[in-house]
Amino acid sequence: MSIDEEARSEERLADLADVVLALARELDFRHPTEGVVPLTVNERLALRALDREGESAPSALAARLGLQRSNLSTALRGLENKGLITRVHEGVDGRGVVVRPTEQSSANLARLRAHWATTLSGALPSGADIETAVRLLRAASDALVDDRRAED
Repeated sequence: MSIDEEARSEERLADLADVVLALARELDFRHPTEGVVPLTVNERLALRALDREGESAPSALAARLGLQRSNLSTALRGLENKGLITRVHEGVDGRGVVVRPTEQSSANLARLRAHWATTLSGALPSGADIETAVRLLRAASDALVDDRRAED
């Protein structure tokens, strides 16, 4: 790859990151207030991980998300107070804990995803290749998470 091609590639990648951040901000700006439980950033991260990967011990969840355990603990307390997760004591002595999303959490996520779909359907051009975009962005996200975990 020539120096000019490499510079253009870097510029396109930077543009992609910029667009992703702008899109996330616009979706957040249009966050529904009716029927959707408001969440902090860390609560969203935790709930998303639990939704995608299932129940988890808090320490494993903190490591997966790259959060300080105290920050995750605050987020889990908030989610529990909002009825979106439950803590289940496990192990022989009952000291082990796993957290799981509740049915209310699933319903909240379904309402939010429906809102996102409606919002984006009105913003995307007809015939847009959404599946390819999702695969591309998910691969990038997963690779960055894997890199972060490898550094820890």
